Amino acid sequence: MNRKRTILSVLASAVLGSSLQTVKADPAQAEDDAYRMAVVYTARGFAMSPTNHNGVGGSGYTVRFLIPVSRGLDYVFLVGRDRFALDIDVYVYDEVGNLILDDRRPPSRGGSRAGVQFRASYNGTVQVYVHLARCEGMGSYAVLVGRRGVSDGKAGPTSINEPLPNVSDPVPGPGN
Repeated sequence: MNRKRTILSVLASAVLGSSLQTVKADPAQAEDDAYRMAVVYTARGFAMSPTNHNGVGGSGYTVRFLIPVSRGLDYVFLVGRDRFALDIDVYVYDEVGNLILDDRRPPSRGGSRAGVQFRASYNGTVQVYVHLARCEGMGSYAVLVGRRGVSDGKAGPTSINEPLPNVSDPVPGPGN
């Protein structure tokens, strides 16, 4: 009886130990990565803004958020990652669900970092999906938004100081 308990204890601790080792994530590293990417864009005249769209997820995790856009302004969405988020994809859709652009590069071609840049052709919002395509255990991501240019004066946010809306929901998105 003691031998069975000992074997069960060893097996239970081995399973528990291996599962605890796969739960990894370093949100600070993801944020640092996003800010390192932002240095390039601030040098190009983008005003970068942190968002509240940071998090942790496993392979296949997708989060969606809305960002207001103004016609004529350039936008950049950068997604920093930690060392456990091995492949991140970004998809940007217009208000009616048409794909504007995406970044789905494989890790061998720079896909471990994700970022997209575009010029808004309308006033309104875009839907941005961040998809953790592949992670080692749990991975962290951090999103920064940059704006550049002069608005055409019509409705829509024109200042980087205007707060971004807090619209975010984990949903099955592209790639799921």
